[in-house]
Amino acid sequence: MATVSGRRRKRKIQLSKLFTLTGAKACFKPDHSKIGRSGFSRVVFCNQPDSPEAESRNYCDNYVRTTKYTLATFLPKSLFEQFRRVANFYFLVVGILSFTPLAPYTAVSAIVPLTFVILATMFKEGVEDWRRKQQVL
Repeated sequence: MATVSGRRRKRKIQLSKLFTLTGAKACFKPDHSKIGRSGFSRVVFCNQPDSPEAESRNYCDNYVRTTKYTLATFLPKSLFEQFRRVANFYFLVVGILSFTPLAPYTAVSAIVPLTFVILATMFKEGVEDWRRKQQVL
């Protein structure tokens, strides 16, 4: 630090530089010309469909979907969920390997039970999802 004639010089903190109360004035007339300057923030329109910003913005709705599947995503999502299970994936691999000449049993004996289990579980999930949708409506 710089010393002046052997004494240290103390710097005074000016409170006006740290915090200004220019934005805390009570104002009964909206003066939008000061927006963007120091101490002022933006104007937000809440629940005013006639405001100029509501026309220019496309806000999404707040619809909540409680179902897991849609009509378009039922088959891919359901198959993904089924083959995430280790047992179903194992029997799929065994079924694929049963098409090779090295397999001691036919492919039908491996594929038919897997197909039955997968279809039954997909049907059960579809009914549960449909009932969930009916419950909300």
